[in-house]
Amino acid sequence: MQYQQLTDKDIAGDILTNVKYMSQGYMHAILESQDQHLRQTFKDFHDQCLNDQYRIFQVMNQNGWYKVPMILDESRQNI
Repeated sequence: MQYQQLTDKDIAGDILTNVKYMSQGYMHAILESQDQHLRQTFKDFHDQCLNDQYRIFQVMNQNGWYKVPMILDESRQNI
């Protein structure tokens, strides 16, 4: 049996997908937490997920693996 080699793009995409999934889970936990200490802990984890997601996105974008359209200045004013 021959196995397919994973590329850096495949690995980065998989990590990005998993970090997005984790972020959703932490957001759900934040919304459902009554205890303020626990809620803050989940918020801290969520913030770290957002930071990780952005770093992974930057690597993927810089390598041309994840392209997003640029926002024109006039569109930016309407947001």
